[in-house]
Amino acid sequence: MRKFLLVFVVLALVLLPLMAQATEETQQGKEYVLRFGHVLTPEDTFNKQYLEWSKAVAERTGGKLKIEVYPSGQLGVEEDVLEQIRLGSNVGWQTDPARLGNYVKEWGILYMPFFLSGIDDVEKLLDSKVVKGWIDKLEKEYQIKVVSYAWVQGFRNIFTNKPGKSPTELRNSLIRTANAPAWLATVNSLGCKAVALAYGDLYNGIQTKVVDGCELPYAAAKQLKVYEVAKYIVETEHIFQLNVMVVSSAWFNKLPADYQKILVEECDKAGLVASNILLKNAEADRQFMIDKGMTYIPHSALDMNAFIANGQKAYDSLGLADAKAAVYAELGK
Repeated sequence: MRKFLLVFVVLALVLLPLMAQATEETQQGKEYVLRFGHVLTPEDTFNKQYLEWSKAVAERTGGKLKIEVYPSGQLGVEEDVLEQIRLGSNVGWQTDPARLGNYVKEWGILYMPFFLSGIDDVEKLLDSKVVKGWIDKLEKEYQIKVVSYAWVQGFRNIFTNKPGKSPTELRNSLIRTANAPAWLATVNSLGCKAVALAYGDLYNGIQTKVVDGCELPYAAAKQLKVYEVAKYIVETEHIFQLNVMVVSSAWFNKLPADYQKILVEECDKAGLVASNILLKNAEADRQFMIDKGMTYIPHSALDMNAFIANGQKAYDSLGLADAKAAVYAELGK
């Protein structure tokens, strides 16, 4: 019996590594497909860089990991896609911290008023232990895997037919935003009345006077031709917008380890390229809309002390003051 056990142990020590290697080789030979969607237009800089991400991943994996990109909300409504992700589907999505705050509320801090100051803050956040904790919680409790949050669209501003230079002056303006607590609290803190409306309904919503305006980065406002239905740019710079690329943790964990690494690395790389293009073009995009007839009210002309003071109420109302302090400690603010 002892000799039998000894032989069994020896065989196990020899065969198990070989079986593991064979399994890895089988995985490497398998093809994987990620169906990645977002609400932006095919002409958007983000969409162009998603295609570059797809190309780079395919090249590095010999075509074994493919990313199919679906713009303009072709995969469906965001909330439905996020639920598909949670159920393990091979879909991915460009979401935002405010919506992730519906699962792990601390994520919403990244979309609260006047929280991030620019791209330097975002690059520091890529190494944040605090954010890493939110990422782990999102994956363990909700099966949502964060691939990257290095995709920045720049500052969001108000585009409206009822302008104002302070929260008091903006109190009669109905402003479209997304349906998430951080979005709604932030827009309300500007003095406006936040109205949750689907992204695809934004243009028609302003045109038909369901809302008086919206809040967007310059590039997105230009792409959606907001200048055709809104008269004023109010440069509040209330959110420095970063986006989060997510996939199913169940799907991600089935990928070979080197494919996981490639997916993340190339997503971060493409995101930083897209971000720098958009930040570089922001002034030109703004001038394009001014040339189209919009009236520009610059940041320097606004009562920013009043806006920032009002903004603090949003943190308190959502119980995010501690989260703000924790991230600011890492950023040295």
